[in-house]
Amino acid sequence: MNQQHSSDQKPSFLDRGTIIALVLVGVVWFGWSKWVEKMYPQPATTQSAAAKPSPLTADAANSTGQANLEKPAAGSVATQTGKSTSLHKPAEVQLPIENKHWTSKLSSLGMGLSVVELKDFKTRDEKPIFVGATPDGLFTTRLLGSNEPIPFFVEKKSENEWVGSAQFDGFQIEKTMAFLSEGSAADHAVKISIIARGDLTRFPGFTTVISDEVKAPVSTSFLAPSYDHHDWYVRYEDTNKRVVIAPDSTEELKLKTALVVALSSHYFTAAIADHSDLRPDFHGQVPRKLGETFAATGTLDYKPASIGKEFRVEQIAYIGAKDVDALRSADPDFARVVDYGMFAVFAEPLLWLMRFFFGLFGNWGFAIIGLTLVVRAVVLPANLYSFKSMKVMQKIQPQIQQVKEKFKDDPKRMNEEVMRLMKENKANPIGGCLPMLIQLPVFFALYQVLAQSMELYRQPFIFWIHDLTVKDQFFVLPVLMGIAMFFQQKLTPVADPQQAKVLQWMPVIFSLLMFTLPSGLTLYILVSTVFGIAQQYVFLKDKSVTKSQNNVHVAKA
Repeated sequence: MNQQHSSDQKPSFLDRGTIIALVLVGVVWFGWSKWVEKMYPQPATTQSAAAKPSPLTADAANSTGQANLEKPAAGSVATQTGKSTSLHKPAEVQLPIENKHWTSKLSSLGMGLSVVELKDFKTRDEKPIFVGATPDGLFTTRLLGSNEPIPFFVEKKSENEWVGSAQFDGFQIEKTMAFLSEGSAADHAVKISIIARGDLTRFPGFTTVISDEVKAPVSTSFLAPSYDHHDWYVRYEDTNKRVVIAPDSTEELKLKTALVVALSSHYFTAAIADHSDLRPDFHGQVPRKLGETFAATGTLDYKPASIGKEFRVEQIAYIGAKDVDALRSADPDFARVVDYGMFAVFAEPLLWLMRFFFGLFGNWGFAIIGLTLVVRAVVLPANLYSFKSMKVMQKIQPQIQQVKEKFKDDPKRMNEEVMRLMKENKANPIGGCLPMLIQLPVFFALYQVLAQSMELYRQPFIFWIHDLTVKDQFFVLPVLMGIAMFFQQKLTPVADPQQAKVLQWMPVIFSLLMFTLPSGLTLYILVSTVFGIAQQYVFLKDKSVTKSQNNVHVAKA
């Protein structure tokens, strides 16, 4: 009879607590996947522009670098009333233009860059990386209200400077493009100056166009989401906005007084900073179909506030990797193009530390390990406090349950007795969580550093890991991480049985999630978990912790 009664009282696996735990795990899993999908765009294995640049024809430019283009005749332009007619459009001429980091063609139509090839990087299948491979190109100039680029007569003034001129009824336009300081990180950047002079009564203003190819998303699933995307970053009116570009989007982005605009993939960007007296408005258009791809196009619109004898636009343009140092050297505001999230203040010191370890080891994988160990050591005191609090709460849990049972009909008295019991034992109900909340900004910043750092692109670690920015193809790191997390949980005191049920599923959940994340991130979590195991083992041997557990006051009768 007693054995039968004991069997009847054994809780089922699908009891109410387990069902709640499974639901909570599902919510955590779904939330984590969506957060990672938003915050970490996994790099695609294809080049950023599929179109291959056409070679410059032999008669496109003469030996002096001057375009063989007749000066354009006066054309009708948009008026101040908003009406416009198409400009006279002569044949396009392209001049070669390059610096240390990229090569491109400078079009006579709008003096924009057409299909920029990055010299320093290749795709993972060893193909060139192109930026701006659309008909609109990068930094093309139009008259405000016109859909046609301004036809320029272009001359190469020096090795680092090109000047274009255009003549219209009553006014003239001059556009200059010059490379910034040769020999520094600013070699990615170009200084742009556009000036309208003369009778500006019919001058409508300027439009600068920035455009790039956006690939349609690949097939995705809940367990293996695709994080590949492009986005707009716009700094305007002393604030920032970042919007993911969806090829099927029907919403246009319109912002006033833009200061910085960047069109970016995960690791590369084309950005422009305005240095004019008059701030432009930004218009991000709906992506349009280009064969199997899409074109994402945005415009900076400069409209004169008053009519004068001269109207000037000054800009700095950057094309290249999303490297914080290179971006900042071109323009201080460009550094924000790299998305380190809301805890960016911690990100750059962590990046500096990771670079320091790379200088010691010459391997970015070992640099991640060194960075992780330092961060875990810094937050060690907070973890010790959290561990002690959880151990005390676990020890007095039977006493708390007795109090709750005894005063279940008197909630006020029950709360008073529970608080007295915790006070006598110096137990803090949130002591186990508060230190973790303090650490979260650092860990989120560290996560973003590993997710966004250009330094890890195509960098090997050891053996089978040839690129820290792609997933572990054999899933060795995710499996090891799951095993390590399982052992860590066995050493971690948990006072609440319901919480323990939820946590027992986390090694499995996180292992599955790590299957699709870059190996650099998985390496960081694995090393952090192994450090946590060693930490727990040391804490369990700490006599001061054992002493605090034994000095437990029982509840009064």
